[in-house]
Amino acid sequence: MSGLKKLGILNREGMKACNQGRLEDAMFQLVQAGLIAKKMDSPLHEAKVRNNIGLVHQLTGDFDGARASFRLAQHFAVKGAGKGNSLEKTISRNLSRLERTVDGRAA
Repeated sequence: MSGLKKLGILNREGMKACNQGRLEDAMFQLVQAGLIAKKMDSPLHEAKVRNNIGLVHQLTGDFDGARASFRLAQHFAVKGAGKGNSLEKTISRNLSRLERTVDGRAA
């Protein structure tokens, strides 16, 4: 099986686990997908996986981990497709939502 196919399966299964509330399983699968994306030197795939890792961090209450993951995802999205691409915009929205959540808890 190709690396790209493994990456896709791990990313999809990771988000499926996340949606089912199995956050540890989700994180494990997404981290594995991230390692494959890094090995493939694929910034856009790495951005997608990092964004998903950020979502899982956010759901577990690890807001610092989520922020770091979203920022890395933004970096890779810009590296892979330039500033202002649709993936970067999605990641920016996720980061903004996170910041509003954190600000709301601080108030």
